[in-house]
Amino acid sequence: MEIIVAGKCTNSFVPDEVRLNINFFVKGNTYEEVLNKGTLNIQLFIEEVLLKNNFKKDDMKTRSFIIKEEKKYNEITRNYDFDGYSFSQDAILKFDYNSNLMSNIIVAISKFSNSLTCQINFDLKDEEKCRKTLLANAYKDAENKAMVIAEASLKKLKYCQKVDFRPFTNDYISNTMVGNEMMYAEKYMKGAVQSIANNFTPEEIELTETLYCLWIAE
Repeated sequence: MEIIVAGKCTNSFVPDEVRLNINFFVKGNTYEEVLNKGTLNIQLFIEEVLLKNNFKKDDMKTRSFIIKEEKKYNEITRNYDFDGYSFSQDAILKFDYNSNLMSNIIVAISKFSNSLTCQINFDLKDEEKCRKTLLANAYKDAENKAMVIAEASLKKLKYCQKVDFRPFTNDYISNTMVGNEMMYAEKYMKGAVQSIANNFTPEEIELTETLYCLWIAE
């Protein structure tokens, strides 16, 4: 007898890593102007934020960099006219979650006179390890479900013949099947700064894993 079950495990994890996504943006009349202002902004950020909070220059990684010509629509001529140049550089700074350090960085950025925008996200340093634990528990959940079905059918569960992240095709239609929901493994993550004075409470990260298992019972 074939038994197909969907084993599922969901768990919440406390974030242990902060990801600070930073965008340096400058607009000016010439290419040289925006290049000089943009690189100066980054250097000031390194000196005033990174170094003063015991980071190294190389801790901040550049994700993208672009200098481009800007255009502005002219209602009279109905054409796009030259509107100077823009400098944009995206960077990321990762560090272990620490409310005191987080507060210091926010204060330092608030005092930073040059224009920049930043977004704070909370994450897991070793998400793969967390997912391995979820998969092991999902497999155990599938085994327990299959055992209940086998016992109810006066059979003995023998072994698992197939495991997949997706529901099996019609080639594996079984005598008994439970759990027909689609596989998903989603992460919900919302990090918000409650105040500058160390009141950071990141929301837990919820992870889900689902395994579809084909068991043999006799």
